[in-house]
Amino acid sequence: FNNYLLILFLFIALFILIPIIEISLFIEIGSIIGSFYTIMLIFVTAIVGVFFVRQQGISTFQKLTSQLQNLETPVQTMFEGLVILISGILLITPGFFTDALGFLGLIPFSRIIFIKLVASYILSRYGKNENTQTETIEGDFVEINDEEEQ
Repeated sequence: FNNYLLILFLFIALFILIPIIEISLFIEIGSIIGSFYTIMLIFVTAIVGVFFVRQQGISTFQKLTSQLQNLETPVQTMFEGLVILISGILLITPGFFTDALGFLGLIPFSRIIFIKLVASYILSRYGKNENTQTETIEGDFVEINDEEEQ
């Protein structure tokens, strides 16, 4: 039941709250700088975002390759690559709120904080085995051999 509420909340946030925030920001920023400059700002942030995503993606891929060649486990680097990918998607999506989230994902410090928050949530939810029951159930058994019955 708890998982359904989480999915419902994520659905509401993704498809209702974020567009409302974006439309509000479009209206506010458009009233301050004008509609033409607002549209141009959306395109500029998308272009700059793609540039930074490409740059950081290549850097992360080189780091991943180096770690694999040194027989290291690149778990952190893989998660950084995932956050960079999500940031790229957010930066391409038109809107100021999604652009702000996307640029936060490109800053290494905030990216590491985000990864640690998600990792701690996943580990607290799925990592520990809460069933630490050490009871032994005793019983008798009877061995049945099909060949002896014939």
